[in-house]
Amino acid sequence: MSKVIGQVYKAHSNKFWVKTRDGLIKCDARGLLKIKSDKILTGDFVEVENNTILSVKPRKNRLIRPSVANIDLIVAVLSPQPKPDYYLIDKLLINATKENIDFCIVLNKNDIESDIFQDVVKEYSNLGFRILSVSSMNRKGLDELKELLNGKLSVFAGQSAVGKTSITNAMFNLDLKTGEVSEKIERGRHTTTRSEIFEYEGIKVIDSPGFAVIDADVSVDDLPQCYPEYFEVTSECKFRGCSHVNEPNCKVKELVNNGVFSKNRYERYIEIYNEIKNRRTIYEKN
Repeated sequence: MSKVIGQVYKAHSNKFWVKTRDGLIKCDARGLLKIKSDKILTGDFVEVENNTILSVKPRKNRLIRPSVANIDLIVAVLSPQPKPDYYLIDKLLINATKENIDFCIVLNKNDIESDIFQDVVKEYSNLGFRILSVSSMNRKGLDELKELLNGKLSVFAGQSAVGKTSITNAMFNLDLKTGEVSEKIERGRHTTTRSEIFEYEGIKVIDSPGFAVIDADVSVDDLPQCYPEYFEVTSECKFRGCSHVNEPNCKVKELVNNGVFSKNRYERYIEIYNEIKNRRTIYEKN
């Protein structure tokens, strides 16, 4: 077999399933690639020869949890039941912005009467990403979602019971239970710590059951840049590198106080800022 480039669809116990022009190939890794588990991730593009991975191509992005690479789109799923967790959505958006990954919000269960769509539009409509309303029950909005996913490697995230698996079932006429996506396409079961790509009708989705939050390496210095609306006006703050927390003459705080920016989103920003800062303090002490 000559050298080919493929994408890692699953990685487990130093075995890798790579999708190439010849189909799905089970591979080993060579040398140092085999020693360090983070050297080869699901989503990586790799060079393969004789069922051996020779090298990993440069990544355009990487997530820490789930441990995957080269993601095109993060899909944050909300529904009226359970009650939406906007703190979670903010964290997902932060990580997407940090890693330069496209983002969208999908509101499932639009067959249930609720003000959730108006609430989400109020919080996020000025940030430049798509907000879709769908129903896995009556299939409304699913064609638009499939069009958005087409040709991309996407990962779904959100609270339990918002209907992530139900959306997949409805889009592709499947009958999957939570965590059974990989079984349906005959790649075997896996634990909640393992990520795998499944592909259907030209759409690729990371199957990472159990993951609600997607994590990237974000510092307190990164955080203000991960809020697009804040980043646009930060040059108008008095202090260079303003964190928008304690500094005087902060343009972000002025716009929050004037009702231009969401007060609720800003309060969550402060909470996330303190969470990251305290986490760093703990690491420094250790």
